[in-house]
Amino acid sequence: MKNWALLLAALVACIALPLVMGSFQYYSGILVYAVVLALLGLSVNLTVGYLGYISFGHAAFFGLGAYTAALLISNFGVNFWVALLIAPIPAALLGGIVGFVSLRVGGSYFAIATLTVGEILHLVAGAWMDVTKGPLGIVVPRPRLPFMEGLGLVFHQYYLMIALALLVLVVFTLYRILTGPVGRSWKVIRESAALGESMGIPTLRYRVYNVALSGAIAGLAGALLIPRSAVVVPEVFSSGISATGLLIAILGGKGTLVGPLLGGAVFAALPESLRFIDEFRMVIFGVILLIVVRARPSGLVSLIPSFGRKSKTLSAKASKATVEPHFEPAPPLQVRDLGKTFGGLRAVDGVNLEVRSGEVVGLIGPNGAGKTTCLSLISGFERPSRGEVMLGDRNLVGLPSSKLAQLGVVRTFQQTAVCAEMTVFENVLAAVPHKETMLSSVLRGPGYVRRAQAREAEAYAILAMVGIESAVNQIAGSLPYGDQKMLSVAVALATRPGLLMLDEPAAGLNHTEAGRLSKLLGRLRDSGLSVLLIDHNLKLMMSICDRIYVIERGSPLADGAPAEVRANPKVIEAYLGTSRKEETINAAG
Repeated sequence: MKNWALLLAALVACIALPLVMGSFQYYSGILVYAVVLALLGLSVNLTVGYLGYISFGHAAFFGLGAYTAALLISNFGVNFWVALLIAPIPAALLGGIVGFVSLRVGGSYFAIATLTVGEILHLVAGAWMDVTKGPLGIVVPRPRLPFMEGLGLVFHQYYLMIALALLVLVVFTLYRILTGPVGRSWKVIRESAALGESMGIPTLRYRVYNVALSGAIAGLAGALLIPRSAVVVPEVFSSGISATGLLIAILGGKGTLVGPLLGGAVFAALPESLRFIDEFRMVIFGVILLIVVRARPSGLVSLIPSFGRKSKTLSAKASKATVEPHFEPAPPLQVRDLGKTFGGLRAVDGVNLEVRSGEVVGLIGPNGAGKTTCLSLISGFERPSRGEVMLGDRNLVGLPSSKLAQLGVVRTFQQTAVCAEMTVFENVLAAVPHKETMLSSVLRGPGYVRRAQAREAEAYAILAMVGIESAVNQIAGSLPYGDQKMLSVAVALATRPGLLMLDEPAAGLNHTEAGRLSKLLGRLRDSGLSVLLIDHNLKLMMSICDRIYVIERGSPLADGAPAEVRANPKVIEAYLGTSRKEETINAAG
C-alpha cells in the first residue's frame, strides 16, 4: 500500500506542477530537459549501477529512439504521442543484440561495442540523406493534444505533465523490477557472474534483459526530447550524449533510483544558472562536477541517507513461517576417466569417482592436485578434454553451469563468495529458485505475492538451518569470516540442490566453527542430500565422509573408506613426503 500511495502522490504532483508553471514556459522547458536527462541517467545506471558494466555508447539507444519517432511522424504521419510509445522498441532490440553479442565475451567488450555502435549510427545518420536528411536533420512539427487544450492547458504545460508522468511510471516500474527476483539476480551478477551461475541464474540471458530494458528507457528519453528541440540531427548519437548519461549516473549515485533523478536535475539546471558567465560556464560546470564527485564518491544521493542503496530485509511474516528445508535426492553421480588439459599441462588425468544418493564423499590431495579443477569440470564451469560426468542416465558434459545448478548440481567456491553489499537475507533469497519475469515483478498479483512469501520463508528456514538467522538483516560484507563461510553454504542450499559440492568450506574456520559445519553436513546427509566435499581439514574429512578419493598431480592415487585411505602409504607419502609419519596422519582420525 505504501508503494501505491507514493505512486499516487507522484502522479498528483505531475498534474499539479505543470498547472503551477502555467506562465513559466522557460522553466517548464528546463524541467522537461531534466526529465529527459533523468531517463537517460536511469537507463545508463541500469547497466552501470545494477549490472556492473560500463557503457560508453548509450547515445546509440537514445538517438535510435529519437530517429524512430521522427521518421514515423515525418514519413508515415504517425501521431507523436503514438510514436513516443513505439520508439523504445527498436532501441530495446538494439540493446538486446548488442548485449548478446558483446557480453558473451566480457564486460570490456560491452563498453567498446556500445561506443562503436553509437559512432556507426552517428555516421549513418549524417550520410543517409534520403532518409535522415543528413546534417540538416528531420524537422518535426510541434505535437498537439486537442483534449488537453480544451481543458485550457497550453503545450508546455501538458508536455511537462506527460514527461513527468512517464518519469514516474519508469521509476515505479524499475523499483518493482529491482526489488524483485530479476533485480536481485542482476545484483548477484554485478558481484560475481560465477556466483550467479552457481545459483542457477542464466547470467547471459539476464544481462541481455538488462541491456534491452536500458536501451528501451534511453530510446524513450530520445523520443521525448523531440518537441523541445523540434528537429532531430545526427548529434543525438554523439559521444557527448553518452558521456552525459554516464556522468549523471555517477554524479547522482550508481545503484540507486534517486541518484539519476538528482543528476538529471543538476545537469539541466546548473548550466542554465551559469549562463551569466557566458563562455566560461561549461568550464566552471565541469570543475563543480569534479569537486562534487571528489567530495561525494557515492554521489549526491549519499546526502539523503534514507534514499541510499536498500537491500531486502526479513519481513515479520517470513520469520514466523514454519518451513522445513527439503532436498530432493539426486541420482548417483558417476565421473568416468575425467581429463582436462591446459595446453601441455594435464590438470586432471583419468579421475573416476562416484557419489551415491545420501552420502558424503571426500576428495582430497595435496595443494595443486587438481581438486578444484575436478569440481569445475563436474559443475560445468570448465569443459572436460575427455571423460563423462553422468547424473543418473544423463551426461552433464557440455551443459552450462546454470543449467546444472537448476538440475540440482551445485557448487561453492574456495574463496568465500557472497554479495557483500546485500543483506544476509537477500543473499539467500536471491538463490531461491523462481520463475518470475519482469512483467510479473511489476504487476505483483496475488499469485506473485504468495510465491514471494513462500520464497522468503524458505530463505529464512535455510538461514536457521546453518545457524546464522540472528544476522539475517546484517550486510553480508560485515559478517565475521566464519559466518560468511556458513552464508556461502546457505546460498548453495537455497538453490535446492540434490548434489552439493563444497570447495574447502572449513578453510579458515576455528575448531568450534568446523564442528558446526560437521554437524550441518551430518544433517544434510540424513536429509538425503548428496555431498562431494573438498577440504584440507583431515580430521573433519575422516569423521564425516563415507568414502574418500585421493588425487595427486591430477591423477587418481587411492580411494576407499576413511580408515583405509588414512592407512594407505601412498596417501601418507603424498601428504607428508615420507611413510614414517604414518602416526601423524593417523592422528587426524
